[in-house]
Amino acid sequence: MFNLELKKRQVLDRIDIHQLISEHVSLKRSGKRWLGLCPFHSEKTPSFTVNPELGLFKCFGCGKGGDIFSFVQQRENIPFMEAFRLLADRAGVALDEPRTVSSGIEGDEVSRQDIARVNVWALEFFRSNFTSGAGQPAQEYFFGRGFSKSTAVTFGVGLAVENGRALQLAANRAGFAIPVLLAADLIRRGESGELYDTFRNRLMFPIHDQTGRVIGFGGRTLAEDKAKYLNTRQNALFDKGRNLYGIHLAREAMSSNGRVVVVEGYTDCIACQQAGVSETVASLGTALTEAQIDLVRRFCAEIVLLFDSDSAGETAADRAISVALPRSVKVKLARIPDGKDPSEFLQHHDKVAFSDVLKRAVDALEFKWLATRSRFSADTSDAAKREAIVDFLRVVGESASAQAMDAIQRGLLINQVAHLLQMGREEISRLMKPRPLRPSAPAAATRDAVTANTLRPRNEEQAAWTHVLEILLNEPALLHGFEQAAGFERIMNECDRRIAIALRDLSAESQEVRLTDVLARCSDTGDAERIGELVRRGAARGNFAATLRLAASRIAKHGKIESAEAVQTYRHFAPKRMVRGVVGGSSIDRTADSDGTVGAVSSEVVG
Repeated sequence: MFNLELKKRQVLDRIDIHQLISEHVSLKRSGKRWLGLCPFHSEKTPSFTVNPELGLFKCFGCGKGGDIFSFVQQRENIPFMEAFRLLADRAGVALDEPRTVSSGIEGDEVSRQDIARVNVWALEFFRSNFTSGAGQPAQEYFFGRGFSKSTAVTFGVGLAVENGRALQLAANRAGFAIPVLLAADLIRRGESGELYDTFRNRLMFPIHDQTGRVIGFGGRTLAEDKAKYLNTRQNALFDKGRNLYGIHLAREAMSSNGRVVVVEGYTDCIACQQAGVSETVASLGTALTEAQIDLVRRFCAEIVLLFDSDSAGETAADRAISVALPRSVKVKLARIPDGKDPSEFLQHHDKVAFSDVLKRAVDALEFKWLATRSRFSADTSDAAKREAIVDFLRVVGESASAQAMDAIQRGLLINQVAHLLQMGREEISRLMKPRPLRPSAPAAATRDAVTANTLRPRNEEQAAWTHVLEILLNEPALLHGFEQAAGFERIMNECDRRIAIALRDLSAESQEVRLTDVLARCSDTGDAERIGELVRRGAARGNFAATLRLAASRIAKHGKIESAEAVQTYRHFAPKRMVRGVVGGSSIDRTADSDGTVGAVSSEVVG
């Protein structure tokens, strides 16, 4: 496993934050900073600032800020490690990730970055085939379905020619080795050991993840192949159950519209986006998975599933109830008339007609209830009605119980079902057989601790600690003479305490501490934003040495270092062999003997 702190520092040193952010935001210089319109909220007057010298950004409108990792996380709606890997790849920093043996031959190992690079090359290879003379049949098929040339470019539509070794030979000339092509599933090995191109005589659709990285391909046959569609096999980079086709183009519309429209096929997704329903994605041939729901939740809280038949709709409803409801994602189902798929429908109807289809979408719970009730429609007896209700509540109850649904979620669900069935909440709750989940002791303790910290007043000592951090982050050299560093554990704010301890540890390791060192040392994803805020406030206050002395005196009045061991541990912060501690509001000079023991030699009240 790689050293995260070391790799973070390397990435921070190699990537210029101004250059990175300017790829997404138009920035204008203002002194040492750059100003622009914030990419995270709507504004007309620039309040978004970038400070290349510190490697930090800050929006004074919405409050978001941090370093390059924070920016990519918030911009792409991805976890820290995913942002870290993207930036490490951009910076050329090798992560020494666990590798996947790709060819079955010992020693042939290929990284995720290798697969990503060959996929980018393959996209261009397929696209050049599509636009060449050999691509005319593919063009006739694609454009004949009502797609434009600009749409083909936007989605990177390509062609895999019929020649079974065309890609392999071209990739070898481009410098890609056989193990890389095998790992990316661009070529496969036959039973007799021969190598052949995975995709042959197919219209090609590159598959991107939400950040725009090419992770795999889908191919639609242009011949009489039994396998109408063929996808990249699962590998170190591609997992069809964790991704959605077209999401790299749909994510902004998903965020702004608050919903995502999910279809089944590549061309369905392309047709919907071309028609202006930009929040459309395709499910890559899988039933809706928990990982896909979690991916969607980064951008919106409502899913509209499109289907072409009643049976497909009920299957989709069952799956949606089981995976989406426990995650507080609202799911609706819309049916395309006459059994058509979205692509076929849009060839003969305009966007207005398609919008009407989406407007008629029915909530998944309501859809499931209507489908269940219809199965008992021939029998109007009370017994049949009760059987329908029990059958419906069994599906809903099992889905709710299978996940860690909290009391609020469950209450809202019961209210919704009670309204739908026109029954009392108590009866619905009883029939659903709720299984309340009690938080574990550690979880409860953590919750209570967080609550206590939130309610605890910010007294004078804690305010002084904040001032200390504001100064030391601007002038880390002052830490070497700061006696109260041994008391950093008394900082109540967890984020501030982590930052302070990181500063202290770095100062013990080196005479010179840079802000990038602190950013690299802090592991929590919110630390960078807090560091930026502290640096900004400290710089505005100025007068570092005097402010630090005043803060130290306030800390001395309100806190104490109780053990000689604590003073002894941090004696490197005091000049030469003198250590100053605070006991009972007094400042005590101590000397460190040759055996390491500490003895008090004098004391005076700190004013």
